[in-house]
Amino acid sequence: MSERVEVLVIGGGIIGVSCAYYLAERGLKPVVVERDEVCSFTGSTYANAGLIVPSDVEPLAAPGVLSRGLRWMLDSSSPFWFRPRLCPYQWRWLALFKSACTEARFLAGMRPLRELSVASSVLYDELAAKDGLDLTLHRNGWLVIHEDAATYAEAVVFEREAQRLGVRAETLEPEEVRARVPQLPRHVVGGIFNEENAHVLPDRCTLALADRARALGAEFRPRTEVLHLEAGRNGGRRGAAGAVRRVVTTRGVYEPQTVVLAAGAWSPHLTRPLGFDLPVQPAKGYSVTVPRPDGFPELPLYLAERHICITPMNDTIRMAGTLELSGYDTTMRPRRLRGIVRGAAALLGPVAEQEPTLLWRGPRPLSPDGLPFIGRSPHHENLVIATGHCMIGLSLGPATGKLVARIVTGEQPSLGPDPFAPDRFGVAGRV
Repeated sequence: MSERVEVLVIGGGIIGVSCAYYLAERGLKPVVVERDEVCSFTGSTYANAGLIVPSDVEPLAAPGVLSRGLRWMLDSSSPFWFRPRLCPYQWRWLALFKSACTEARFLAGMRPLRELSVASSVLYDELAAKDGLDLTLHRNGWLVIHEDAATYAEAVVFEREAQRLGVRAETLEPEEVRARVPQLPRHVVGGIFNEENAHVLPDRCTLALADRARALGAEFRPRTEVLHLEAGRNGGRRGAAGAVRRVVTTRGVYEPQTVVLAAGAWSPHLTRPLGFDLPVQPAKGYSVTVPRPDGFPELPLYLAERHICITPMNDTIRMAGTLELSGYDTTMRPRRLRGIVRGAAALLGPVAEQEPTLLWRGPRPLSPDGLPFIGRSPHHENLVIATGHCMIGLSLGPATGKLVARIVTGEQPSLGPDPFAPDRFGVAGRV
């Protein structure tokens, strides 16, 4: 027999949990299904860098990024590695990514990304202020460190442009950088401090928010994998071919009034059979967690030229980075882990080379232009999509959840949804 539910949320990472929370806050009774556990070790939330970055207004698809990527792609220990595959979806995504790497598209994406990031950052503060909700939030900013004078000069120019969008940044001389992080070597040429950024322990933060969602009436059902969505036509919203009628899982069948698809990099597997090729590719990231040395500041660092984040997390520090386009391959490649450790050791010394307490990798859902997909499916009136958050899903989680809740309930969105439209790259065809 099928179970009727008001809202079925597919995915138990930070995006799905945030959607469940804000839906439950509005009096709905969302049911969250997750093929593993909430905040699964195999997902993109569990052991990422834990950063909340309203200052990060630079979409992934930027002018010149392809030429830089081509220099790296043959080195499997580099910050970016691409493994060509006989997969039409990968090549379609790359073509869309290339078309998005223009100055016009890049500049057009900065403002909506900034607005969504700021809204999410404010919501984190609101959530952290609630009694009994321990999000492990540390609002100490973050420090971007440069070792190359040319790239530092470019970054300073970009920050001046970003300040027009409200980004608060302070440029630092080398001695000012080392005053904040004494462990750094003398070859550092400068830094940029973003005071509005913050960091959390991503797993504890997500699980705390899930607990609060449960208290409001949300229900979480782990070890429940969605196999496929069954759709049917109806005479609903103009332009919609129909609605999702049944959701078939490994633990039964659901008949939802509304479906929220927040399955991260796996979301396209569920939309393609419905006639909608959602252009999302999995981008594997890695992290290495080691004991925290005495005196390491409560300040996340970003090694700009090495593309490595270093985040203090209680008695550990987490070094995270790399972008690996290798499909749904879950292999943990030692060369990529060594690349992160070597890059961090160049600035932190032997501290980065300690015996790790945790090694992790997870697939981040990449959109071609670096903006997430948030909104109703072009084909199905009761299917709301929330994925494609690239490397900043944790940062954008609460604002995405609140926007989804407004879409589901028919409220006026607080942010213009057009830049995040799921069909902004077209559709594969109608069912």
